[in-house]
Amino acid sequence: MKIAIIGGTGKMGRGLATLLRTNYEVYIGSRDPGKAEAAAEVAGVKGGESHSVAELCDAAILTIPPEAIASLESFKKQLADKLVVTPIVPMREEGGIFYYREGQDSAAQQVASSLKSSRVSAALHTVPSRFLKHPEKLNVDVLIAADERSTFEETAEIVKRLGSVRPLYAGPLSTASSLEMITPLLLNLAKLNGIKAPSVRFVD
Repeated sequence: MKIAIIGGTGKMGRGLATLLRTNYEVYIGSRDPGKAEAAAEVAGVKGGESHSVAELCDAAILTIPPEAIASLESFKKQLADKLVVTPIVPMREEGGIFYYREGQDSAAQQVASSLKSSRVSAALHTVPSRFLKHPEKLNVDVLIAADERSTFEETAEIVKRLGSVRPLYAGPLSTASSLEMITPLLLNLAKLNGIKAPSVRFVD
């Protein structure tokens, strides 16, 4: 299986690529092919222009900023009938505190609106990039929202390859804003309490 990490030149993208390469053929994509290839070399995978890697992949993970969601219209053909996982979180910082950007659809719903022929899931919002360098510490739960249970299961299979993580089905994509809101909460907890990389784990 081939996985494209689109916009994957940052810490999150490189970290995901490094862990997933053991089980998948992984590509990092960027608008700048040179930048993608440089990041891919660090992660030990392949790199290229975003549309090119989207064309050849079986599934894609979008590690792009919220403002880049509008550009996904140009990926409709390349990502049609494929799994697309979005950990995108629309948020803002004000006075040193992070806030979820409300008053609009969730990032996941916006992605699904742009990629109507793709199977979109929301996941990985609460996995700190720092953990991806130390998978032995990655003992966390990953909440996944998707309209179809089969899409959740597809996403869960990829998520389980990251480490000792437990994928949990959080409901349809309409619940994705609840998942996205957790990220600014964790960032605030980290900053205000001196916690290096908080995540979530549910107990029963």
